[in-house]
Amino acid sequence: MARRLLGPQNAAAVFHAQDDSDTQDSQQHNSEHARLQVPTSQVRSRSSSRGTVNDQDAIQEKFYPPRFIQVPENMSIDEGRFCRMDFKVSGLPAPDVSWYLNGRPVQSDDLHKMIVSEKGLHSLIFEVVRASDAGDYVCVAKNRAGEATFTVQLDVLAKEHKRAPMFIYKPQSKKVLEGDSVKLECQISAIPPPKLFWKRNNEMVQFNTDRISLYQDNTGRVTLLIKDVNKKDAGWYTVSAVNEAGVTTCNTRLDVTARPNQTLPAPKQLRVRPTFSKYLALNGKGLDVKQAFNPEGEFQRLAAQSGLYESEEL
Repeated sequence: MARRLLGPQNAAAVFHAQDDSDTQDSQQHNSEHARLQVPTSQVRSRSSSRGTVNDQDAIQEKFYPPRFIQVPENMSIDEGRFCRMDFKVSGLPAPDVSWYLNGRPVQSDDLHKMIVSEKGLHSLIFEVVRASDAGDYVCVAKNRAGEATFTVQLDVLAKEHKRAPMFIYKPQSKKVLEGDSVKLECQISAIPPPKLFWKRNNEMVQFNTDRISLYQDNTGRVTLLIKDVNKKDAGWYTVSAVNEAGVTTCNTRLDVTARPNQTLPAPKQLRVRPTFSKYLALNGKGLDVKQAFNPEGEFQRLAAQSGLYESEEL
């Protein structure tokens, strides 16, 4: 195979082209090196396994400050309920997370837990929310590159105290005349205010009528007013008070008597029958019955007739 020999001029041209190519490669390499370079404030050189440090064996490690990707919103929770605050944070290395309530560190205990899921979701859990849990919560995430914070407010709605109904005083049994008005009164204490049910002989009493009305005030006083009482209103009345905490009942008696008329009927005349007594019959025949039953008097009469007298010597 024939080879072409280069003269002095051709050889110079070839070397010049190679120099231009080397210059372009060098510029491109420097440009890529400058683009991949990381600021020294966030780069650490790690020694090789051989214990020597040089430019070729140095391993560059990057740091990223924490950044919250997801944060919870302000919350209002009823006392005694379950509550959970979820958030996500990024950073390299993985940041350490801590919580503060009104400036004081929040510690994990039986009612407060801090967990992290496999997907990197952080959670602050309240098993049972208490009134003391209310306030401003500050979450702080730190690593070698920096820190980040966010604040969330938790409002705790106080649990309403409940108390079962109880009678302060109970309705008293009453006796009235037909046509009169009567009040059956009692006072009940309960939180929240109870619902009231009245029964007469186990049948519900119909309120808001022309004759029967029910009144109740803020102090718990209850009045059942019955106007123009009649015989049908008589019987056993039961009042029941019911709320979410319990129930209580009480019974009372209402007696209705007829109103007396203005004119009283004339009393019946009694017939007196004559008495047929044996003693009266004997007396009618001239015998002294009393004297017959008095032996001492009869002895004195017989002694006087016979002239006998009592001797003092005997």
